Amino acid sequence: MTLTLSDDDRATRPTAAAPVTEAERLRVQIAQLQDKLTGLPVIEQAKGMLMQTFGLSGEQAFDLLRVLSQVSNVRVRQVAGCVVEIWTRCGPRPDFDAATEFLVTVREGLRATAGPAGGK
Repeated sequence: MTLTLSDDDRATRPTAAAPVTEAERLRVQIAQLQDKLTGLPVIEQAKGMLMQTFGLSGEQAFDLLRVLSQVSNVRVRQVAGCVVEIWTRCGPRPDFDAATEFLVTVREGLRATAGPAGGK
């Protein structure tokens, strides 16, 4: 059995040489935005927890999540999920030593879940 494409199918099917159409570009952009929105609530929750615990601004809390993400080689959403999970299990850390221990626990938890290849 041979599969043949109609002229309409060939005209709309992307090829390596064909430029990306506006519709295709928009589909990719929508998928990226949906992925971003999926992680937003947990990121905002983690930011709030870090702001309360460490007295940080929203921007500083996100920077902390971003740095942990880069150091651990995992997505910010995964870092945020780990912060929320550990916070929920262990509670807030009001003093500096306990806060430092909290961040070390987050980092170690991320390393354990990322494995040798990383999670990105």
